[in-house]
Amino acid sequence: MIIGRQGQVSAEFVLIVSFILIIILVFASFIGPQMEENNIISSVREGASTAATEIVYSNVSMQPIKLESIRVTGEKDKTITLVFDRPLPENYKPFVINRTIKSILDIGGSQLNYNTVKVGDRTYTIVV
Repeated sequence: MIIGRQGQVSAEFVLIVSFILIIILVFASFIGPQMEENNIISSVREGASTAATEIVYSNVSMQPIKLESIRVTGEKDKTITLVFDRPLPENYKPFVINRTIKSILDIGGSQLNYNTVKVGDRTYTIVV
């Protein structure tokens, strides 16, 4: 009896494609949330840097302020802490938070309160 090789090639192809599809689906579940968080951090950096620039330009007696780092803590409810190279005066903190929130809203978030936004299934609280 002669066995056709045509059927074996089709079966191997289906197995290879199914393994590749499974691998893609597994990695997609990890990549999606991380990509969302990267977009949020980019928006936060843009908003906070813009706010710091506007503060310095509007107040000529103030020394330039630089956004030094952004710390993200928490699992589902995340806290984003903005760290500047020197202390930010209290009267400017609400302005920085508002600009940062506005920047996050531009990418599709929804504001829950003064310093909290929801993007996707995660909640982010901005702290200066």
